[in-house]
Amino acid sequence: MNFKTFTSHYWQQIIVIILAISIFCFWLFVYPFVPLIREISVLFLWNSDYLTERIIVPGGLAQYVGEGLAQFFINPFNGAFCYAVLFIIAQQLSAKWISHLLPRLKKGLQFVLSLLIPAILWCLAMSPDIPLTPTIATILVLAAGVPIMYIRPESPNRHKAIAVCIATPITYWLTGPIAILLVLCCLRWALPTIIVFTASMLGSSYLTPYPLEKVALGIDYYWTGDRETRSTYEEMECDMLMRQRNWSAILRKYPSPESPAVTSAVIFASHQEGQLSRQDFLSLLVSSNERQLSEPTLFSIENAYFVANFGSLSSAFIASDIAYQVYWPNIAQRTAFDAMEYIPNNNKSGRALKRLAEISIITQQYDVARKYLSILEETTFYRGWAKQMRTVVEHPDLIKRHPIMQKSLEAYENTEDVFFI
Repeated sequence: MNFKTFTSHYWQQIIVIILAISIFCFWLFVYPFVPLIREISVLFLWNSDYLTERIIVPGGLAQYVGEGLAQFFINPFNGAFCYAVLFIIAQQLSAKWISHLLPRLKKGLQFVLSLLIPAILWCLAMSPDIPLTPTIATILVLAAGVPIMYIRPESPNRHKAIAVCIATPITYWLTGPIAILLVLCCLRWALPTIIVFTASMLGSSYLTPYPLEKVALGIDYYWTGDRETRSTYEEMECDMLMRQRNWSAILRKYPSPESPAVTSAVIFASHQEGQLSRQDFLSLLVSSNERQLSEPTLFSIENAYFVANFGSLSSAFIASDIAYQVYWPNIAQRTAFDAMEYIPNNNKSGRALKRLAEISIITQQYDVARKYLSILEETTFYRGWAKQMRTVVEHPDLIKRHPIMQKSLEAYENTEDVFFI
């Protein structure tokens, strides 16, 4: 088989492979920080209580699976790979639906239409206000509809109608309002299916502590929050680079940053690269922030002033990372708490709890540290670190081996215990 014959016969498969590679490269090289903000917005725990808390509300299974996947986004490679797999699964399931619903349509046009849902999910993924829940819910609904569609043609129509009416409330409870797509599985019986779906939605509004409007829109389909406290792409990317300690990239990417938090990160990166002394770094940090804030909030430590410029999830973590690395544990603790307050769906954050555990060890609040560590030990990517820190809690002398904690402890013990002025 020559190349021309091969491509003409397998052109759909070739396009799917190209699409998967494009999706992977896009999320890995262009927007790796968007999946990362979903990771810092969840605290996925491997215990029955966490699972129960999710599945007792409509769409809970989709939320549980989405948060389970989001924890892997701590690595940009994992996030890009996950999105590539999810979008291709959505395309393949969409192709089955379209071939069943529109069998007379040309194969080429069917394939083009199968790209519509992945394209929509791709656009939704670009917004940091939309979690993985609607993406997972859509895939689960598409997967649930496939066996219904392929009930044997010789079977009575009522079999398909009964299957849809049974599957609709179950699928709705597991995935949320996107389950309305199941109506397409049996258009002849669309009205009874819509009635069952509506009854399921109304009933769930009485069983859960959410208003009907929230239930109808999806409990975890969209993170509603104050627009003024949403992270910008600039802040999300800078926070990712801060987390990676990629100081040279911060200096290269932000010659004229718009966000005060990013400005602070650039100044700190200059200090880390040896371009600024500690005193010059502190002075420049304050003067820069005072120019950008009409009413700056000042923290007085070691006769220096640090302006905590945070107004969003990402910028709060930037401030916390800076404070932690210059041995200001109180400020690092305050900004870590505030970071969790900026999570729109009132979730917790594994990254924030890690910082709070670090500060609790530094300030010798060992019972508090044990509480945080016990939670982190039930996660996937913070478990190993938590077990190491538990050893430090049980043997406080080991803190002297930790470069940052040791200096933070010295600063904490030898300066006035100023939390916030």
